[in-house]
Amino acid sequence: MNPSAETATIVLDGRTVRYAGRITDENIEHFLDVVNGKKVSMLVIASSGGDINAGMTMGEWVYDNHVDVVVERMCMSSCANYVFTAARHKTINVNAIVAWHGSILQEHGLSDEELQVAVIAGYNKLSESEKREIDVKDLIRQSIRQMQEYRMSNTVRQRQFFSKIGVDEYICRVGNEKYGAKDFFIVSVKDMEQFGVRNVTAPENYEKTDLTPFRRTGKSVEFVAVSLNGK
Repeated sequence: MNPSAETATIVLDGRTVRYAGRITDENIEHFLDVVNGKKVSMLVIASSGGDINAGMTMGEWVYDNHVDVVVERMCMSSCANYVFTAARHKTINVNAIVAWHGSILQEHGLSDEELQVAVIAGYNKLSESEKREIDVKDLIRQSIRQMQEYRMSNTVRQRQFFSKIGVDEYICRVGNEKYGAKDFFIVSVKDMEQFGVRNVTAPENYEKTDLTPFRRTGKSVEFVAVSLNGK
């Protein structure tokens, strides 16, 4: 199972569905087609994450259908935010992790200035003939407007999502905002409970899991011990 596959592998076996790959609109559309009308009670997932909206769509299906989630290898980013948190019972297998690194409410998200730099960088890669067809200032304005609309719509949906499942969204970003985690972070089962993420089964001393295999080029994964005093 490849957690980072762009095209997810989805296999239905009785009441269990297995999902391995990125969480994208296309993959989740296929996933919902596979499980449509089926009595599924368990989702075994291995995912490096993906799109916010697709993650919430998958999480809503998990919650609405009272599905248990078993994590193989990894459940990161939008998988951790929206799929793992929404499960009825949650199991983290040996040598697997659930890792967060922010949400749409992240304090240090992409700023308008950073987006402008990214747009200009993309524009500069175009050929001269392509550049002549584009008003770069207009492109920047459109990109900023689209990003603002995206943030607004997803902020509302995310707030409704976490209210529905009874989980404190702050679990998605506490490691980055309060404890200085550079990228991804994991927390103990006990600390998950502080945010309403309950019914979690994990290996003994889960927080001591060797994180070396999960550290990608330029990305880190670390354990964070959480105290909500003075949040």
